[in-house]
Amino acid sequence: MNKLMAVLGCCFISFGALASDLEDLAKDGYAVIDETTVKGYDFEGCEYDRVIAFNNGLKFQCSEYSYHYSYNPEVYILKHAQYDSYKVIIDDEEFEGRLGR
Repeated sequence: MNKLMAVLGCCFISFGALASDLEDLAKDGYAVIDETTVKGYDFEGCEYDRVIAFNNGLKFQCSEYSYHYSYNPEVYILKHAQYDSYKVIIDDEEFEGRLGR
């Protein structure tokens, strides 16, 4: 029973962290425009100019370096309301780059 409560607690903490990140990004002018998953299941972070394909047909080109491994992570695609600026949140990690097909 204690193990179940610990797992559930981690899930709620993770969702709370994501909600907080999305709220901060919304204050900065970003809005979620799509939700998908990484094509090919494995995600190993961003490297400059790395292209990450998503299962919705879109592709994201990283403009920064940040290593993060995840298997079949959820992806939130965000666009700035005024500028042609995109970010993605993959497995609760935020990345900047360009979006295309």
